[in-house]
Amino acid sequence: MINKPDIHDLLTEARQVLMNSLTPELTGTRKYEALMIANAMGMAIRELGQSEQAKVEEADRAVSAFLGVQSQPNYNVECEESLAEAIRERRLDGRDKALREVLRTLTEARLGINSPGYLKR
Repeated sequence: MINKPDIHDLLTEARQVLMNSLTPELTGTRKYEALMIANAMGMAIRELGQSEQAKVEEADRAVSAFLGVQSQPNYNVECEESLAEAIRERRLDGRDKALREVLRTLTEARLGINSPGYLKR
């Protein structure tokens, strides 16, 4: 499960505050600038949503394939919870290359959403 609140939710909330609370109190150039910022935030939210969905789907496919179950159209939280439970109970070998690859995929999906700059290092 991807940690919440995620960047998409944070941006959406910030944009709503900007549009509903701050922008109405502004005039002239400042109002125009605030509307430009809100528009840019809206574009980023939409782009992030598409990128986030692709990463979540990749992580879902990786976990499902590893566990040998069919991937669902929406992120399959139960599969990730099953994987976590199996690791906690030591039913999976941490030296298993396939397991490590699945965990890498999940970690990269989270980092891509929560701290994308970290992946660029």
